[in-house]
Amino acid sequence: MIITADKQKINTVDALWVLIQGQTKAVKKVLMERLIAEHDKTKAQKAMVKESMTRAFDELHSGDVRHDARNMFKK
Repeated sequence: MIITADKQKINTVDALWVLIQGQTKAVKKVLMERLIAEHDKTKAQKAMVKESMTRAFDELHSGDVRHDARNMFKK
């Protein structure tokens, strides 16, 4: 939350949006490319974790557990 000089409260996202709207098309394009690249990176990381956990659970349920994986969920 941002408070302006005249005591108005502005949502941080709205303040950022106003700043972005004031940028040139070239700057907006670069910002969008970076946001998309960051989103793609996050999606790839989530997929990697999901696949790794799926494989670990499949090995656990099939009894084909490697020695190191046996202690994976113990506290």
